[in-house]
Amino acid sequence: PWVGQEPAYENVTGEAVWRDADQHGFLRLVGLPPNDPAKAQYQLWIVDPRRDEKPVDGGVFDVNSPGEVIVPIDAKLTVDNPRVFAITLEKPGGVVVSAGPLLVVGSVAG
Repeated sequence: PWVGQEPAYENVTGEAVWRDADQHGFLRLVGLPPNDPAKAQYQLWIVDPRRDEKPVDGGVFDVNSPGEVIVPIDAKLTVDNPRVFAITLEKPGGVVVSAGPLLVVGSVAG
């Protein structure tokens, strides 16, 4: 389940689909507010506790209109045991290490 961590993101829902073998997946999100890509972009983070304490950059993306958005996951490093997916809002192009806050967090069941 996805949980909004900030007031404007409380009603965001969605799911993540990920295949370790392919190192590829997608996010389906509903209710993520549109962003202005000239000012800030959403960035996905993947937490894999087997790697280390820092999350893996899953790519940047934009939301152009309210409603549903499908986002391909573009992990910059190998992820073998994703446990949490999180979204932040960063400068255009994204960042190497986020200062937060985490806007929406999705935990992997199991």
